[in-house]
Amino acid sequence: DGRGNVTFFVENQRISEVLQPELQQSRAFGTVINPDDTAEDDGIADRLTVPFVGSEFINNFTVLNPFGGGPRITFNPDGSPVDQVSRDLTNSFAFGNFSERFDTVFFGEDFVNFTPKQDRVTVASTFKYDINDNVRVYGDIKYVDTDIEQQFQPSFRFGNITIDVEDNAFLDSVTRQRLLDGGQTVVSAARFFTDIGNRSASNDRSLFRVVTGVDGFFDVGETTFDYDVSYNYGQTDNTRRTLNDLIPSNFVAAVDSLVDPNTGLPACRSQVPSAQGEGYEDPALVNGGNCAPFNPFGFNQGSDAAKDFISGNVTREDSISQEVFLAQFSFDTSAFLELQGGAIGVAFGYENRTETSETTTDEFTKAGFFLGAATPDEEGSFDVDEFFMEVRLPILADLEFAKELSIDAAFRTADYSHAGSADAWQVGLVYAPFDDIRVRAQLGEAVRAPNVSEAFSPQSPGFANINDPCDADNISEDPDRAANCAALGIPEGFQANDNVSIDIISGGNPDLDSETAKSFTYGVVYTPTFLENFSVTVDYYDIEVEDAITFIQPQDILDLCVDGSAGLDAAFCGQITRDPATNDVDLVTSGFANAGARTSRGVDFQVRYLTDLADLGLDLPGEVRFNVFGTRNLELNLFAFQDRPNEANAEAGEVGDSRDQLNTSVDYNVGDWNFNWSSRFLERAARFDVTPEALGGAGSTEDFDIPFVGSIWTHDLGV
Repeated sequence: DGRGNVTFFVENQRISEVLQPELQQSRAFGTVINPDDTAEDDGIADRLTVPFVGSEFINNFTVLNPFGGGPRITFNPDGSPVDQVSRDLTNSFAFGNFSERFDTVFFGEDFVNFTPKQDRVTVASTFKYDINDNVRVYGDIKYVDTDIEQQFQPSFRFGNITIDVEDNAFLDSVTRQRLLDGGQTVVSAARFFTDIGNRSASNDRSLFRVVTGVDGFFDVGETTFDYDVSYNYGQTDNTRRTLNDLIPSNFVAAVDSLVDPNTGLPACRSQVPSAQGEGYEDPALVNGGNCAPFNPFGFNQGSDAAKDFISGNVTREDSISQEVFLAQFSFDTSAFLELQGGAIGVAFGYENRTETSETTTDEFTKAGFFLGAATPDEEGSFDVDEFFMEVRLPILADLEFAKELSIDAAFRTADYSHAGSADAWQVGLVYAPFDDIRVRAQLGEAVRAPNVSEAFSPQSPGFANINDPCDADNISEDPDRAANCAALGIPEGFQANDNVSIDIISGGNPDLDSETAKSFTYGVVYTPTFLENFSVTVDYYDIEVEDAITFIQPQDILDLCVDGSAGLDAAFCGQITRDPATNDVDLVTSGFANAGARTSRGVDFQVRYLTDLADLGLDLPGEVRFNVFGTRNLELNLFAFQDRPNEANAEAGEVGDSRDQLNTSVDYNVGDWNFNWSSRFLERAARFDVTPEALGGAGSTEDFDIPFVGSIWTHDLGV
């Protein structure tokens, strides 16, 4: 009888994995120090952009003496020794550029996922049914199962492998004698453990959501109320298995190999009591009695037993859920009150929302046996009650010089169980003096409470790439760095090993407050009466976010430790662990805080036009639709710490935040066919820091030989 309908939807989407080196343009581009550079502001570029920037200090086959102290020796895949190649120019202590992509050199893009492998199945259904003319029930249900496989940089040891030259069971005789002749009985080594497998992550993710509700209308006297009452529940579960993570203590035991005098076969020292010496302790923390000696020289030379002994798989299970009850009502005052422009519109309602998060890790991860720090299980939840109301006042209409004058106002108050109460509001004005012109303005304040992840995500290990501010190449970027780095005990001329990722520990913060955004926008809409279906809008926006919930980046922690004019910042320095022997950064502890602020200003514009081709004087069927949307980015300043208003990161005009952006779409529709041309234009963007000196910036066009990425205009055609 046409009172209801049901829909069903099934989709399978598959995306193949693409690694960065598989892209045509991938050539390991990076920068190197310009040997012709004499000083800052000398008119000569500080750094040159070149291909094949990598590190000869580490590879998949093992590098001996990676930092000097003896001959830098590496190995062919079969384990035979070869002198390591040398760089041409220097990027930093650990990296430089090479004439080609040598197999014995590590290039950072080798293990970067451009697109992870994904297999997604979606099943969904919706229904609607009119019980009567006033009441309708509705609902939808969705289930999505997604398998995602990602590749990450394999486990590695960067110079902190110790090889006993005299005893090692796998070191070839030529290399052994060469090292001993140089007086080295112990040698350091670096290695990626690609042959035990990439640290690939398999994510099995499921999402379930159900929505049900009832909407309709009822009368109170002569006033009609529209209503919508609904219930929504959703849950996402994810099981993440990270394969082939190194167990460092077991590796130390397995690489300390020798020839067992009783069997004549390679063995772990921990399994040969006669070779242990006084005070020896087995370094392995996991099943030390099963130690199998590991051959690190070459590729895939280690036995399966050794690989199993030194590595394991990390399992992490996450579950988040959201439950929402919503009731909203609306009516107008036409039955008892009208302004000159019409009846007042009113909407109000109530929402209750509960969110939960739970994370469980495997026992090895809890104990800290893997490369990352020990990670405990964690769970958290919050609920919020919100009341809201909106009013529209049509003050004037259809008068001379006042085709429309209206005011919109909205207010929402919320009480969060974990972040306290918060209020949001906005007021808007629309004035149309003529049919063709409409002026609009809006002022408001919005709030955002911390989500479950920001508040309750567990303290988890991870990796980050950093630039050590105390490195000789970076120390001049802030006038306070030299003195503060010296106060840390770091010597002048220090060269950091900072081009290989460091360990970090980060997670949620249950003590976060809500962040606040104040916004002001105004603009004009032009819809000429002489040109049907044509409009132009131009809007200016000014937004300021305070108490921004910010993930404090490891780089910011490092910089802020030593960039203060009042000396070292004890709070930030306390989140950094440095190697006492080398002064290199080993670990940074980070997380979320109400620390930041953001300011943004700009102008948006949009042009729309829809017309039949015949109306353009063309003897062609069909219609054409034009849509152009552009943005002029006037200001985008990020304050990592709002209590330091003179220290900001200006992003407008840098790569990723071009000042001018333009999106264009043209559709031609004829019969059942649609032809589309869409394009995106990005103005040239700076590779250097555009932050002005007044806000702590020190970048210039002299930083790089190619200071800008040129304008980009991409085009897509669809039928």
